[in-house]
Amino acid sequence: MNNKAKLYGIGVGPGDPELLTIKAIKTIEKIDILYTPLASEKGESTSKKIISEYIRQDLEIKERHFPMTNDIESKISAWDLISIEIMEDVKSGKSVGLISLGDPMIYSTYVYILQRVIDSIEVETIPGITSFTNISSSNNFPLSMDKEALAIVPSTENIHRIRNIIKEFDSIVLMKVYKNFKVILELLFELGLEKHAIMVSNSSMENEIKYKNLNTVYELDSIPYFSTIIINKKIDKSI
Repeated sequence: MNNKAKLYGIGVGPGDPELLTIKAIKTIEKIDILYTPLASEKGESTSKKIISEYIRQDLEIKERHFPMTNDIESKISAWDLISIEIMEDVKSGKSVGLISLGDPMIYSTYVYILQRVIDSIEVETIPGITSFTNISSSNNFPLSMDKEALAIVPSTENIHRIRNIIKEFDSIVLMKVYKNFKVILELLFELGLEKHAIMVSNSSMENEIKYKNLNTVYELDSIPYFSTIIINKKIDKSI
């Protein structure tokens, strides 16, 4: 296809194909090559599944493994190799897409690729709907208004820092809560915020689960990988 050679970073939203932006769809429909991330080498690309109905039969698909591990050396090696391959494709005259769950600029591996290629090829990044904005909207649970401050925090952060952030901000988005969700919940109970919070797993996906009572979450042995907690101190679910 005769497109301008560049890399498109494409946000595909939280999971529901209907939450794709028109610009994301139009871009997917016109590119020459599509890179789809795999969290596991033998796994399936969640982001590819979201856009499946918009993939042309003649579109070249390159599934590449982005390691989800604490081994930083293996991550860097993968980012380096994929970045080199993308740059080679663009420099050969191809328009290339790299899809990302949610928004490409929020806790996305796409940023590591962007940092490696931005000085060598043209890049256009297309925003996507995040899981937490979808959770807020679909549950009629406002994130912030007027002068309320909003914090977005990975739950992998030090628990003492998380405590300080929760105390300081009016509204808080806690992402990546799957690993230490019980520690996070204990903190919310301690601070009396359990009635001011909701948790959603697999937002907008077919297997979405909503937890409006955090006591039921605490009784679980594990929760899905894509789980997010939203807190708004001005919203009381008990009222």
